[in-house]
Amino acid sequence: LQSYQDQTQLSSTQFFDLLINVHLALNDAMGGGEKFDDLLKYVDSQLSPLNSSDRTRIHTRQQWLKRIRNIPFRTLDNLYKEVMDIIQKDSDTFGNLPPKHLSIYIALLDDDRNQLRYVATTKDQTDLLLNKTLQHGEGVSFQILETGKWAYFNQTKNHTLIKFFNPLAQKQSGSFVIIPLKRLQQTYAYGLLGIDTIQDKKEKAFVQHDVQFYEGIASALADIFTFVDFDKNMMKILQRFTYWIKQRCSNVLAVDYYTYEPASMNNPAERLLKHVVKYSNGNLTTFDTPKTINSREQVFKYQLEHAAVTCQSVIASFLGQTHMIQAIRGRDNFCFALVDTIIGEKEELPSSEKQDLISMYTCISKSVDELEQELIHDTIKRVLNYEQNSDRKRLTYLFDRTWYTDICDTIKQLSSEKIQEFIDDKTKWNDETKQILSLISRIVKQKELNPTEYIEELLPAIIEFDPTAEEHVQNNLWAHVEPLIQTIDRSIWQQPSSDVIKIFYDWLNLAYELTTFSKAQ
Repeated sequence: LQSYQDQTQLSSTQFFDLLINVHLALNDAMGGGEKFDDLLKYVDSQLSPLNSSDRTRIHTRQQWLKRIRNIPFRTLDNLYKEVMDIIQKDSDTFGNLPPKHLSIYIALLDDDRNQLRYVATTKDQTDLLLNKTLQHGEGVSFQILETGKWAYFNQTKNHTLIKFFNPLAQKQSGSFVIIPLKRLQQTYAYGLLGIDTIQDKKEKAFVQHDVQFYEGIASALADIFTFVDFDKNMMKILQRFTYWIKQRCSNVLAVDYYTYEPASMNNPAERLLKHVVKYSNGNLTTFDTPKTINSREQVFKYQLEHAAVTCQSVIASFLGQTHMIQAIRGRDNFCFALVDTIIGEKEELPSSEKQDLISMYTCISKSVDELEQELIHDTIKRVLNYEQNSDRKRLTYLFDRTWYTDICDTIKQLSSEKIQEFIDDKTKWNDETKQILSLISRIVKQKELNPTEYIEELLPAIIEFDPTAEEHVQNNLWAHVEPLIQTIDRSIWQQPSSDVIKIFYDWLNLAYELTTFSKAQ
């Protein structure tokens, strides 16, 4: 389908091919049970019949693509090996004699999209390519990534743009196919699938149906890498979530993270509950091989699975421990994960910790929504300065930025009457309250403001303030924020009017964190 997107007209053959691909894509997406009889009858009546060898080739390749999609996304080494084996087997089975010797490799982009790393190769390329990197501007690879279109070179020695890691290969000539790993609706790719016959010295070694099959493999890989990418970024969100749990929720004993993920790409409706991450005693452990939860083993595991199936958050008790289980809903309205926060023998958290935990759960959901928007719909949201130049930082601290903008929105929604009530109630202002407000005034407005100026001057400036902007990062006043955060008496949140000062404190705390890591390399 990708090859037709820039064409204003299609030949009859291309149109029939497009119809077939649309049918196959829809049929696959809907689980294989949908029937498009009228469409199929029409297409069949217009196409010349396939001979038996063509039918065998098409059927075999469809089965191979299903095998690739059946491999769990957490077992990438198995995936890479299967892809290489299938491509070589396809060449041996359906290629012209004598069989071609293929060099195959997969390269993935780093988070900042400036470097390609070869993560898998056939054995003949291991020493030459595996774990090597290609920088932006080297070779033809980044052109393929930017256009999103595959390229085929019949005679590699005639193309100066190709980067040869082996200098001797420049004197040889073979065929070279390079295909971006991208989903149909995306403009950017995760990486590249490359196949060449340079060692075999075979020119014009691939025919059209070979390249179409390789496109199918690249598409399957891209779908799997969507899960890999999403999972990797979810781990970053959880790292920041547990960091803030340690800072704000001292009564939380442990956190468990479970995914509710498809058993395979071929059967997305069948899902498994897996224990992926455990946070305890300040340590975060990610299990290399997550354990599948069997709901038949005990009542608590049944409660976990029930929360996932119904996508409902619950509070459960097991072995005298209270579990606050939060279901995380995806854009498809189904649960894809659970966050189980364990608070020991207590029935509930103190009110300030409970408020923080609810805020953090909300930020997880909003961060997830943004990740899905980016991965599925190919839109990237950049709010603060540090996000403009580094996708790595943007994704690492997505949770913090989400919480920060949430607090800014809360401040924006504060009524003038509520702020005025807080200003007038100075009998409740202790030294820490005054320090918080003084630091915010001097950081945001570069001067000490009178409380009467807060509504007109301070609040609008806070809402628009970017703590990662260059001119704000260098402000020496940030050095006074950390001691205040470390020593503040949290009992002030229990006093009247404490909700307003806690909002200001939360803003200062998040602004400080964002400033700190934006300065780091």
